[in-house]
Amino acid sequence: MQLSARLLRVLAILLVALPTRSAVHAANDTEAVGAAGHDDDRPSPPCSPADRAALLGFKAGVAADTTGILATWAGNDCCGAWEGVTCDAATGRVVALQLEAPPPKSRHYMQGALSPSLAGLEFLQALVIRDMGRIGGAIPAAMSRLTRLRELYLEGNMLAGAIPGSLGKLGSLQYLSLAGNRLDGQLPPELGAVSGLEQINVARNSLSGAVPPSYKNLSRLAYLDMSNNLLSGAVPGFIGQFKNLALLDLSNNSFSGEIPASLCTLHSLTDLSLSHNKLGGQIPPQMGSLRSLNSLAMDDNMFVGSIPASFLGLQKLWYMNLSRNGLSGPLPTGIRNALPSLVSMDLSHNHLIGDIDQFFRSLSTAINDVKHSNNPSQIVLPQKLEHLDLSENRITGALPDFARGAGLKWLDISSNAIGGQIPISISKLSNLERLDISRNRVRGIIPASMAEMVHLQWLDLSSNALVGRIPDNFTRLTSVRHASFRRNKLCGQIPQVKPFNLFHAAAYAHNLCLCGKPLPPCRKI
Repeated sequence: MQLSARLLRVLAILLVALPTRSAVHAANDTEAVGAAGHDDDRPSPPCSPADRAALLGFKAGVAADTTGILATWAGNDCCGAWEGVTCDAATGRVVALQLEAPPPKSRHYMQGALSPSLAGLEFLQALVIRDMGRIGGAIPAAMSRLTRLRELYLEGNMLAGAIPGSLGKLGSLQYLSLAGNRLDGQLPPELGAVSGLEQINVARNSLSGAVPPSYKNLSRLAYLDMSNNLLSGAVPGFIGQFKNLALLDLSNNSFSGEIPASLCTLHSLTDLSLSHNKLGGQIPPQMGSLRSLNSLAMDDNMFVGSIPASFLGLQKLWYMNLSRNGLSGPLPTGIRNALPSLVSMDLSHNHLIGDIDQFFRSLSTAINDVKHSNNPSQIVLPQKLEHLDLSENRITGALPDFARGAGLKWLDISSNAIGGQIPISISKLSNLERLDISRNRVRGIIPASMAEMVHLQWLDLSSNALVGRIPDNFTRLTSVRHASFRRNKLCGQIPQVKPFNLFHAAAYAHNLCLCGKPLPPCRKI
């Protein structure tokens, strides 16, 4: 059976225009059913006059439109060439409205208000007005009349005022995003009545108060983002009932208290962020049972106690940030080839102790990668590991011998109590861009092999007990933009090439007898 040209246009709009995970999945289904009921020669019905009036009411509330979208809203048939409008092919009723600013978004916008007339689109299943930047005013309470609505995306605008409790009447709603607006007030308790919600995103607003107890009924939630608000109170224990939850982001709020034990039962959780709150107490060891975790961010809180050793068993974890807490006790060790998927780890600004060598051995893949090392005592870092920050702790020991670690780009172990010497094999970390060993107790010479680390942009060896000279072959380190050798026991001529002879004299201060630009010339003997 041949499809009409009009229907082909409608299908193209559905496939190209609608957002990912769109509830206009349902609109596709409705349209397909409608199409099946049409004969070849039967024209699609025109746009409903009531729907056309509702859309023109919205257009009338837009004072300026640099996207060019509303310029296409001309003529009587809104199901034809009106950009962003999708109709049911069988009934001519509008089932989806999607308005998104084209790139670059900083130059395209709609300025105006969100007209209550949109509530007249009674068959609407998806409403997306995203990244328009200057759509302001309140969210109309009349939106509660859109009882067929499955998706409501009003993110990236200038909407203000409270989230209307009337949204709790949208019994078919599955996906809700009001992120990136200027909304304030408290979360509406009425939203807890929409038991079919799978996604809530209210990030980047000015919402305050606690999470309403009524939200315990939202058992189908798979995505909950309340980050970057002014929310407070405890992290609700009932979140542990959301067994489908894959993403939980409560970061950048004022949540307090301890992590509820029930959160450790969310075995579908892949992304957890509790950063920048006022949470305290100990980190529950049971969190190590969250085997699906890819990303864990709990930085800038008030957690105390040790890092659970069970974290080293998180096979899928690629990002871990526990920095800026009050964590103490030893670095987690004892498991070989721990965290095999790790890309970035930040444990800085805590009170952690332990041996740096043993910690690296826990991360080492040497046992499973002996072909790359003739010495089983050498460390083979995971190829995926790019960022490791252990600075501002109380870690001791000496750096180990490295057999391989070309993936590592950032290594910061500054402000600890690490001793020993810089191993010659540190050059195996050949892609390092930032190396900071400052403010430790490292002694011995600076290995000439470090000249092989040609990607270095930041090198800080200051405030240690290094002796000898800065190797002459450091002239190869032409990418360095910051270097500091101050407060050591170095002597001899500074490499007289860019960039080393251009750094400020403070980079070489408080040594024994360094000389040459930017310091005074070396004495001729």
